[in-house]
Amino acid sequence: MHNHFKRFSCIALALVLMLACTSAFACTGYYVGKDASENGTYIIGHTVDASTTFQSKQVVVPHSDEPGRTFQIAMTIDQMFAGENPELPTIPLPDTTYKYTATPFMDGNWANAVANEMGVTMTGSVTTYISDAMEAADPYVEDGASETWISGYIAAVSATAREAVENYGKIMETYGSSESNTFMIADQQEAWYLESYSGHQWCAVKMPEDAVAVFGNESMLGSVADYVEGESLLHSEGLFSVPEAAGQTVLDEAGNVDLFATYVGARNLNAGANRRTWYGHELLAPSTAEDYAMTTRYPLFYQPDEKVSLSDIFELTRSRFEGTQWDPEETGRPDIRVIGIERQVNCSAIEIYDDLPAAMSAVTWTTLANAEHSVYLPLSNLVTDVAEMFDHTPEGFTSDSYGYDLSYAHTHFKRLCALSEQDREHYGTGVRAYWKSVEDALIAEYPSVLEETAKLYAEDPAKAAEYITNYTVEKQEKALANCDTMYDELTWYMIAN
Repeated sequence: MHNHFKRFSCIALALVLMLACTSAFACTGYYVGKDASENGTYIIGHTVDASTTFQSKQVVVPHSDEPGRTFQIAMTIDQMFAGENPELPTIPLPDTTYKYTATPFMDGNWANAVANEMGVTMTGSVTTYISDAMEAADPYVEDGASETWISGYIAAVSATAREAVENYGKIMETYGSSESNTFMIADQQEAWYLESYSGHQWCAVKMPEDAVAVFGNESMLGSVADYVEGESLLHSEGLFSVPEAAGQTVLDEAGNVDLFATYVGARNLNAGANRRTWYGHELLAPSTAEDYAMTTRYPLFYQPDEKVSLSDIFELTRSRFEGTQWDPEETGRPDIRVIGIERQVNCSAIEIYDDLPAAMSAVTWTTLANAEHSVYLPLSNLVTDVAEMFDHTPEGFTSDSYGYDLSYAHTHFKRLCALSEQDREHYGTGVRAYWKSVEDALIAEYPSVLEETAKLYAEDPAKAAEYITNYTVEKQEKALANCDTMYDELTWYMIAN
């Protein structure tokens, strides 16, 4: 009887995870131009929303000059949950590949926030959707580009943001895509917003330096007539001709191709995505935000009311539509899809400094669980290592190995989140307040850390890397210890009350 029950429990759990994951890859992206940010940096980032039981880590992938290597692409989410084990192709790598930091899932895939030694950064992806007609006109390619691996590949082979966009285009042309996604790519000179649509069609625009953006799981580009071809606009060869041949092209009132209406459908707005996009306006530009309307297509880029800080972005990722009629705690409606959901695997906000050496120009502020009750810690692209438990994966780990394992730092942070969110008022308030105090101290301190690192870098880059690595590891280990202390104290509080 015990064995039958155990088997039933495993099957039931697997089914629950499958249902949760296949419907829950629904992230939120955000951007702050360097003229709109408080400290003059670009900020790109997104929440990684998947399953409450998926786990993540942080890694440093080394530089290599070894010829003849290949890049192994990963399974798509559909293949994973279908129980498939396909023989997946590899992609040739150039002789030189760049060192980069990344924040992947525990199996090494979904390297969703990357920053390489050349100062090229990429966040990906925010899953999007297209119409059946456009998918039929240009079908997905089963082993094509996927959010499971594309960001890591781009980081390894790209020396500039523009080259990164072009490299993405080459992958689309040669291998196609297995899904629709939104990415952001930036370096010290420029930042790009990229949408992939069907099997081979994509479009990228240069993001304005004085604007911000917050977007849910929806393609956001309409007309791109105001961008300059080859300068601020890059795209696939068939972006306009493929839908025209399929009879799907939709023009706006000015006679320009409307990419959203063409590839998605003019009326195919998604409430869960569109409401998050609206809430970005509510938080960052409240003077211009109006009451949410499901039928409104909100602009992608807009000017914020005030300069936007890192703390503003951190709080954005934790937001649950507080102060609006859509607050699930106030309405008792768990069906409302907020930004700060419990299914966040990690969240990142990458700062890019234009006044530092490229090898230390990017700082990935990232969490090791959902942002609401965990902490953002800085990860410079100059580091050579992270704390052991932040990059611990048992030998033989596969996508079936996710489980309660305290050898992963992620498990420690996630269990504190899970406890805090059982009663946000009585359990979560103190946890959230403490982590905010840690973040505030780090944000205040980090400029001096970067200044010291830059001084060391001018004398000896290796010494600078050692210094910033030691600092990073120390902060990670301290945060992990504090996480465990809070978990123990909160558990005793529950027992005592």
